[in-house]
Amino acid sequence: MKDTHGSMGNAWSQRGIGAAAAAAISCLLTYGGGAGAEDIGQISVIEDTDGRMLPALGICSMLLYPNGLCIPFAGQAFYASHPDSYDILVFITNKNLRTTEKAGYPLQADVRGIGQDTVPWNYTHFGSGGRLLHALNLGSVQSMPDDPEGIFSDIPISGLEVIGHEIGHHWLAYASVDLGDGRGVLDIIRGHTDAGTITHWSCRFNSDSVMYGGMLTDNGDGTFTDVNGIRKYSLFDQYLMGLRSADEVGPMWYVADGGSLYGCADWPQPRGVAHDITGERVDFTMDDVRRALGDRDPPASPCHYKVAFVFVHAPGLPPSATDLDKVERYRTALETWYASATDGRGSLDTRLDGCGAGTPRCTGAPSIQCENPPDEVGYEEGEDAVIDGEDGVVDDMDAAIDEQDAAVDVPDTAGGDPDAVGEDAGPEVGGDGGEGGCGCRLAS
Repeated sequence: MKDTHGSMGNAWSQRGIGAAAAAAISCLLTYGGGAGAEDIGQISVIEDTDGRMLPALGICSMLLYPNGLCIPFAGQAFYASHPDSYDILVFITNKNLRTTEKAGYPLQADVRGIGQDTVPWNYTHFGSGGRLLHALNLGSVQSMPDDPEGIFSDIPISGLEVIGHEIGHHWLAYASVDLGDGRGVLDIIRGHTDAGTITHWSCRFNSDSVMYGGMLTDNGDGTFTDVNGIRKYSLFDQYLMGLRSADEVGPMWYVADGGSLYGCADWPQPRGVAHDITGERVDFTMDDVRRALGDRDPPASPCHYKVAFVFVHAPGLPPSATDLDKVERYRTALETWYASATDGRGSLDTRLDGCGAGTPRCTGAPSIQCENPPDEVGYEEGEDAVIDGEDGVVDDMDAAIDEQDAAVDVPDTAGGDPDAVGEDAGPEVGGDGGEGGCGCRLAS
């Protein structure tokens, strides 16, 4: 399988894109076309009436997002008939796209101390007034396993794990370590390719994570056995997500490959098939992570998020009942999976009406449209509805975290304002699977 993940080390300036071009990109991301939208159950269905969401040649008229399904235009069409009360948008289509890439895009850099302080993507590209945090592009519905727990034929993880992986890219995997040995900050727990460091955990890092990496056993003789299995958000992941304190994350380790300072970018091995590697075990703790990144700020993030599934189709080619049933299976199963994958500390409300209240351990308030259907919410078409209120934070973190306001204040510079893109804008971007967000391309 070809690894097409992009490099986190390349910025806009390295692509020859300056401030003037960035401003032009901002203009390109203004949706001026038409779309027909309707809600079918808890799924928003949008017809691309002018071909900007699903361009005939597959080429999106913007540089920040991948080709095929142009999710910013779909987002703007979605917000023309829905309030700004969602944290995550998940886009999918019935068009048979040329790529099977799945991607997650953090639209706000709302946390410090996790390894990513700025992003080039922005909620304004999608028409949100400030609430939207993250967007997913799942590509063609045909490319997803029929069973949400079914395994992809070309990469041994499930459909739900892929969605969880792409959601995870809001916080993961950007972290580094400083072992205090004079070598400074190392990206050794992240994967590395010829293009640079990527936002997946290294296969030599015993991560036990949905963000890839190893599931290793130390054989005690300089060999280590990796056996891929069911993946979730590890304790370390949950710290980076703001669901767990640093004190709740135990010692971690990776396997050094000689004197290399880089991690391994290999995909997970087939499930249940043992794969041995050799090297030297290197133990580290959260002290080494915080030495490299600083403390997480804020120490806790909301545990409950509102999610909308958006199905985009070409004119006259609406989704079939089979397509909608499949997306509905994923939508409902995702809530259960996410709660389990966060050890009960997180919850998702994937209902379009926003009426989901989370779990007993991680509750969330109903959205504005729960008691007021979209045509009664009180906003004009295309106008942002600003939603007040806070979602819950897990209730068993230490006192300092309990006192942290669950609503994260976003710095004015967060989110990679298209008018302020420069040398610090973040990872390489484009239609070829740029990371930072992940372009997790699966072979067709």
